[in-house]
Amino acid sequence: MTAVKSDTRVELSFRGRFNFGIDQWAYVPFDVPAGIQRIDVSTSHDHFSLLGIGRNVLDLGIFGPAGHELGNAEGFRGWSGGARAGFMLSAVNATPGYLAGPIEPGRWALALGPVVLNPLGMDWHAKVALTRGVQPSLRPAPVSAGHATRRGGQPGWYRGDLHTHTVHSDGRRRITEMASAATAAGLDFIVSTDHNTSSANRAWAATTCEPLEVIAGEEVTTRHGHWLAIALPPSGWVDWRYAPRDDVFADYAARVRADGGLVVAAHPSVPLPGCAWEFGYHDVDAMEVWNGVWNVDDELSLRIWQQLLRQGRRITAVGGSDSHASTQPVGRPQTVVYAQGLATPDLVAGLRRGRCYVTESSAVSLVFSASRDDGTAMAGPGETLTVPAGTAVTVTARVIGAPDASVALITDGGCVGRAKTDAAGHGCLTWTTSGGQARFARVEVRRRARFPSMVALSNPIWLVAK
Repeated sequence: MTAVKSDTRVELSFRGRFNFGIDQWAYVPFDVPAGIQRIDVSTSHDHFSLLGIGRNVLDLGIFGPAGHELGNAEGFRGWSGGARAGFMLSAVNATPGYLAGPIEPGRWALALGPVVLNPLGMDWHAKVALTRGVQPSLRPAPVSAGHATRRGGQPGWYRGDLHTHTVHSDGRRRITEMASAATAAGLDFIVSTDHNTSSANRAWAATTCEPLEVIAGEEVTTRHGHWLAIALPPSGWVDWRYAPRDDVFADYAARVRADGGLVVAAHPSVPLPGCAWEFGYHDVDAMEVWNGVWNVDDELSLRIWQQLLRQGRRITAVGGSDSHASTQPVGRPQTVVYAQGLATPDLVAGLRRGRCYVTESSAVSLVFSASRDDGTAMAGPGETLTVPAGTAVTVTARVIGAPDASVALITDGGCVGRAKTDAAGHGCLTWTTSGGQARFARVEVRRRARFPSMVALSNPIWLVAK
């Protein structure tokens, strides 16, 4: 470390070298004396590209004097990953991804997460500038509880995007631009899931976005898979610095659930370093089976989900755009959930139960039900229909807005029926079975093409023989 001091500024310089690998964290401690009112950080590192599919990255964040131990929410002051090479922090302002607040004297630490694909390693350089001055006297701003306590509504189907990014991590849109894009896509709600930071949720809480419901969340971006923590407390934050071998994921998942939230394995089959899901499915509530434009990764996730269903796991399938910019449209795909209202707890309850389906856009709707032929019971996605042995059951799927598509009914035994949609995009498929013939039934609507991309898919109706 080198240091340059003046009457108004202290400049610190750090250098080092990281070895090859993606699963490593490092901390650069520095002391902040009393009287500092602003911190500026800039970094640089060796650039290296591996066959155009990967590159050296220096993920970046900072912890205050409360410490940087795993799970230390009091110490956390921001994270931008590899989206930025620097940031500023003061009592009243901060770069998106970072938390404005008093610059307390003590030992701070840069948090570095190097992704080094060069076998020879990666040199790095960090500069920290501490500016002296009088910090403004601020009253703590009240933390909004979000829309959950204000929002009512009627029972019905609500459309949402469960996976979105803004400038608070590696997205291009400001939060007001994200809200406008969501409304234009016909959405009723979105989940804020910027990477590893709570700054976006604080900004959303201070913004009026009626009639859109904005649910606080985070994409917890570990080096062994990403997961969505949905419906966090207003200032909630989830740590990401662990691996399956650390045996702590279950604890973090349990904390999210204890706060009324949902745990979702995000894009579990993406074959990129750090993205493929390695934590298993025992402690997750849902899988992001459909992420962005339907592709081979989603097909693999769909197969994994089907296998889990066959094992009796009632794990919810959801979808999200993972939108970072206008080239990734918000609401493509979107999750349509049946809820008692548009309040966050109601939406989460519907998602947890699997009372939802996923479509490519707001132009597509799916009606899916199973009923006993004696007329005594009916069930929809995520629900259970109890069927006495030998009693006939009729399963019906209707889709609108899906021209040139094929509707398929899938059970634990495979596909049991198909039907085509007409030129207007309407289609209907009916299947009759009896108690004990299938444990569940679900729907897939695919475009009829050489690569049959998904148009809509439902969660299963569970058929339980009595």
